[in-house]
Amino acid sequence: MNPMNPAHPMPFDTLTQDSYRQLEHAASLKGLLKPFKGKGELEHLAQVAREIEAQLCHLMVAVVQQAGQPPYSLLDIRLVLQNTSAGSTFLRWRTRDFARMGVAVWERQVRNNSLSQVVREGLHRFECERIALNLQMSVVHSLYRQASTCAIKMASAERLLRQFTTAAEISR
Repeated sequence: MNPMNPAHPMPFDTLTQDSYRQLEHAASLKGLLKPFKGKGELEHLAQVAREIEAQLCHLMVAVVQQAGQPPYSLLDIRLVLQNTSAGSTFLRWRTRDFARMGVAVWERQVRNNSLSQVVREGLHRFECERIALNLQMSVVHSLYRQASTCAIKMASAERLLRQFTTAAEISR
């Protein structure tokens, strides 16, 4: 099979609403926009954000697996998962030899005149999914970090209050 001009359009399973159904239920902002009564509620929010991150990662793996199928696997680019030092995962385009990375790698491939329109459109769908999933991962990871940080700050404030209350009781 020639990846530049496949004889038949390739099946492409985009991420559907069903793919997101569990995330949609878990990711309600209703739990975010309320008064937090203590560090436990913030820790719970951080835990929910971590669970959503894991689910997003599963969706990312599914996209990487689809992008690893012919005819895309025959091209000079790969869609890969990249773990960051901050603890999250993002989708990145890389050359087959891993020498270059980024959207410029994807752009160069899409501009290849010998690429068929069907493959070009498939690469476009992968890029749109990559952009959306990376946005979602970034937002959820930021929510996790903020909730975790706020839980630590709230615990510190609670400790200070207990210390002051205990010291005041002793001095009576």
